[in-house]
Amino acid sequence: MVHDLREDERELAGAILEGSKRRTDQAFGDYYRGRNSSCALGAAYEGIYRLPDTADGVRPQRLDRLFECLEGVVRTCPECRKKKLPLGALIVHLNDAHHWTRERIAAWIADPDVPQEESHAHH
Repeated sequence: MVHDLREDERELAGAILEGSKRRTDQAFGDYYRGRNSSCALGAAYEGIYRLPDTADGVRPQRLDRLFECLEGVVRTCPECRKKKLPLGALIVHLNDAHHWTRERIAAWIADPDVPQEESHAHH
C-alpha cells in the first residue's frame, strides 16, 4: 500500500529528529525525564519550542494544532499489527510499548512504506 504522505507528517518527523538532538536519551512513559531525556512526542514539541533544561512534568500543549496528522491520520502499528490508532497515540505506543527509537519512529512517519529494520530498535 502506498501512503499518500501529508506535509505535516514530514514536518512532524523533522521535529522529532530536531528535538532528539536537544535531549540525547529517550524517555519511556514520560514526555521528559531530567535534563537529557524525551519521548518521541516530547522530542517533536521540543523540535518546535525551546524548553527549560529540566522539563520534568512539562506536557506538550496542543501538539495536534501544530500537526493535524496526530489526530487526522490513522495507521496500523507496524510492529504488532494489532492496533489501529490515530498517529499521535501510535507514536506513544511505538515509543513506550515497542521501545522504538525516536529516529526510527521519525523515519517511519516520514515514509511508512519503507520496512523499518529491527536493528534500529532500542532495547
